[in-house]
Amino acid sequence: MRQLMHSFTGLRAPTDILVGVERGQISSFCLFAYMNVETPAQLRELSEALRHAAAKGGNPPPLIGIDQEGGQLIAITGGATELPGNMALGATRSVALAEKAGRVLARELLAMGMNMNFAPSVDVNINPANPVIGLRSFGDEPEAVSALGIGMIHGMQAQGLIATAKHFPGHGDTGADTHHGDAIIPYDSERIHRVELAPFREAIKAGVDAIMSAHIRVTTLDPDWPATMSRKILTDLLRRELGFDGLVITDAMDMWAVARHGNEESIQAALDAGADLILLGHIKGQMELMTRFTENAASVARINAVRQKLATTLPAFDVVGCAEHQAIAREIAEASITRVKGDVRLNPADDAHILVITPYPENLTPADTSATVKIKLAEAISKRHPHTTHMQIPMGAADVAAIVQVAESADTVIVGTINAYRDATQAALVNELQARGKQPIVIALRAPYDLVEFPSIENYLCTYSIRPVSMEAVARVLFGEIEARGVLPCKIPQERF
Repeated sequence: MRQLMHSFTGLRAPTDILVGVERGQISSFCLFAYMNVETPAQLRELSEALRHAAAKGGNPPPLIGIDQEGGQLIAITGGATELPGNMALGATRSVALAEKAGRVLARELLAMGMNMNFAPSVDVNINPANPVIGLRSFGDEPEAVSALGIGMIHGMQAQGLIATAKHFPGHGDTGADTHHGDAIIPYDSERIHRVELAPFREAIKAGVDAIMSAHIRVTTLDPDWPATMSRKILTDLLRRELGFDGLVITDAMDMWAVARHGNEESIQAALDAGADLILLGHIKGQMELMTRFTENAASVARINAVRQKLATTLPAFDVVGCAEHQAIAREIAEASITRVKGDVRLNPADDAHILVITPYPENLTPADTSATVKIKLAEAISKRHPHTTHMQIPMGAADVAAIVQVAESADTVIVGTINAYRDATQAALVNELQARGKQPIVIALRAPYDLVEFPSIENYLCTYSIRPVSMEAVARVLFGEIEARGVLPCKIPQERF
């Protein structure tokens, strides 16, 4: 059953997987950071084994996809270039930088044996409370999201990588995460076409190779079924009305919003709806599932046509993490830093004490790899001012009184926040420091919405990323080495939401 996109556990492909590829029964894979990735070199070895099995059976290379978005969702690190992510690109307002980012992603993924990236997210993140998109979006303006998304798509596809616009028909204005619940978009058709569908419409015009469906329910389009299982959405809207003739891929089918209908039932519904590739995620018994479904000839023809175009040899590996790509990551980070309020430049006396407070990062959604990142803000500052100390605090459980007591002796306090609008202790800390007259410099390290929790704060910056390159960039801004040139890519609410 060539329409099932398989996954497996292990740094090497299991024998039954290799046999399935050789026999032409398996056409595609989704690899996961915590299941299949140790290093870029190991990933190349894994992908070469899959490619070799296909060639041994006289088949074209399999489709091998992964989530390498940049920012909060980077499946491959360990030497691969870590880009700041989509919302940072949104703050640059630069289509040229988005295209460069796409080129970096493509060149490195192809060198590691991947030929499909589940990116970019072209969701318009209008809802600040969106728990799963947020930084993965370029922003809250359909026009900007469209332009930057097309830039990234062009950058990837010009190198020969398959780009995937997601999550159709638009996951940006939801208050729920479909990994765990039912996300509903209730707006009328005019609004859906004007906002949610706009970036997909433009991506289709630009020739995007693949589109990934969302497990959201858009009641105007189909009151009964999530988009992944809806023929009204995947066939009538996406294929017929919008004219998309590329690959339609589902989001992972083990996510609650579809899995609650039953694995086989939801897979069959997605096939009936018009999906070409069913991304199985972590569903068990994937080899057995191949016997349960009947292939769609048109879908298999699309899959085969794409596979026939794939390169049969891998490019040089030394492009992974190369100096040129690291320079592009720095260029994006430095252009993204946004000064929202205050004069944030530091000019400390030699003996002045700077205290840097940051949370321990957590994965706030399954579509997140933040917990693997060490926030190096303090290190970047201490390179410029050695009399710097660092406190790390647990999200949701900080001892505000103890931290404030330590901060009393500091001449300058810098607080990095991560979703403080959902963490009362981070908000309480910032407000207490302000009340004590410390006038902290607050740096939103994730979405910029934290300001709503402490509107009286005088000094506020946004980085949209906790990646090392963004920490170095914001340190450069603080010490006056560069200007903060970023522009808010989404509105900060005036009141709590």
